[in-house]
Amino acid sequence: MSKKKSLIKIKRQLLPGSAPGQVVSPRQSGPTKVKIIAYGPDTFAEQRDAGLEEIADLRARFPVIWIDVTGLGNADAIVRIGEQFGLHRLALEDAVNTHQRPKAEEYGDHLFLIARMLRESRSGETEQVAFFLGDGFLITLQEDAGDCFEPVRERIRQSKGRIRSVGADYLCYALIDAIIDAYFPVLERFGELLEDLEDVVVRKPDPVHAGELHHMKRDLLMFRRAVWPHREMISSLIRDEHPLISADTRPFLRDCYDHTIQLMDIIETYREVASSLIDVYISSVSVKLNEVMKTLTIVATVFMPLSFIASLYGMNFDRSASPWNMPELGWYFGYPFALLLMTASAAGLLFYSWRKGWLTVPPRK
Repeated sequence: MSKKKSLIKIKRQLLPGSAPGQVVSPRQSGPTKVKIIAYGPDTFAEQRDAGLEEIADLRARFPVIWIDVTGLGNADAIVRIGEQFGLHRLALEDAVNTHQRPKAEEYGDHLFLIARMLRESRSGETEQVAFFLGDGFLITLQEDAGDCFEPVRERIRQSKGRIRSVGADYLCYALIDAIIDAYFPVLERFGELLEDLEDVVVRKPDPVHAGELHHMKRDLLMFRRAVWPHREMISSLIRDEHPLISADTRPFLRDCYDHTIQLMDIIETYREVASSLIDVYISSVSVKLNEVMKTLTIVATVFMPLSFIASLYGMNFDRSASPWNMPELGWYFGYPFALLLMTASAAGLLFYSWRKGWLTVPPRK
């Protein structure tokens, strides 16, 4: 049996009323690993398991540095990175509290963003990704290893497109766009599954199909709760005048905003289709049950007079006591007459049901 997915996951590490700005690692967090990609128009450098002492050197050598932190188990390392870049403690606290909704906040000389990324290992679940965008740097904090950022890394390594000739704001856009675009293949699979269920639910409704539709509705609701705030977050980046977001990057953010609108349309459409398929499933089961009940009712109705005739002839009256006690039992044609009477009664009821249209069965596709 698969583990039930929770629609609402709140895992606060601090007690209510605790002092703000405390950075506490979530329970069951993985080990913290730091990956660094620093680049410029002509060169780039990559450190897959970097130490904190290498950050300052790469930051001085390259105009843009991307620090990707996976795993939130080492709160001290996260705090030291925050101190090195002057990140606000409240933002660091939100970055390690992984129940946040997507949002954008400005803290002086840097922007703090939250996004929800689909997990690679578990379908339908999301994880939090925190972004710290500053002048020439971008810091991302992920809950677990494994992400959808590899195409962006390849573009940096191979210097494809304009990513290495622009600033950290474009890198931030590229990562957010990768998160948004990762929802489309998953929703495409949902659409294919809905098409298959649409054909099966009508022809052969099964309780398994109802369970699949129920799980799909839960997943789509989780997607809606994850995608909807992204629209507001990206809209604030476009609408507000952030000095860290250049005018050249805003058109790309508008395109990303359009993608969130498309996702919401697809999610709402699939939710309506899943709801309608559940109604179709219930209707199909009701129709099938009605057909069974109609068949059983006709069979019972046909056998009612037969049972009456058989029970009538089965009464043990003494024929010698009275000439009126079952006189037909002494008749030479009594048994054939009883069979003929049963046959005529059954045929008459079947003919009457046929004339009323009760024996017709709707054609199956």
